[in-house]
Amino acid sequence: MKNRLLALFRNLATLYRVKSNSSIKFCGAQVHIGTGCRFWARNGISIGEKSYIGKEVSIETNAEIGRYALIANRVAFVGRNDHEFSRLGVPTRFGRWVGAADADPAIAQSGVVLEDDVWIGFAAIVLSGVRIGRGSVVAAGSLVTADVPAYSIVGGVPAKVIGARFADPMQIAAHERALATGEFEFSERGYAFWTVKPGNPYP
Repeated sequence: MKNRLLALFRNLATLYRVKSNSSIKFCGAQVHIGTGCRFWARNGISIGEKSYIGKEVSIETNAEIGRYALIANRVAFVGRNDHEFSRLGVPTRFGRWVGAADADPAIAQSGVVLEDDVWIGFAAIVLSGVRIGRGSVVAAGSLVTADVPAYSIVGGVPAKVIGARFADPMQIAAHERALATGEFEFSERGYAFWTVKPGNPYP
């Protein structure tokens, strides 16, 4: 009974965080959003189904988050040009910012794209203008300043490719088929209540 009540509370908490934030334009089913998160975007944030957003995550740029994303605690998505800092005679504090009506359209429309099945490790920072490819992994504490290839593992400051999630394209293809035909259901009651049934990986 206690487990069910806790799950209900967590579901309601996520629903409240989504409905009370005008920056979140879309949120898929079975999404978890942890406590202490902050969301702000000039144009909006979308969150794909069955994704997990940990505690104290800060998304303060336009963002498209795919399905099955795993975003660890204290990750930040940050606009790389949010404040005008090169105008002569104007302190950065008083410079034009991305939320201003007359902001540069290219900056205002920039954001982060997370494709499906991506894991962002603890306290990583991702700058706007970056696309993180499907199936990739970003190591904890990394600073991502450039696009990340699909199914790669990146780490460091700035982040660079340090490995691959799978050994070869055949394994990637098998993984893709298993995801496409599998059954995956999330429950706030805990891992023991999840459904994890990969589909057939073979053609």
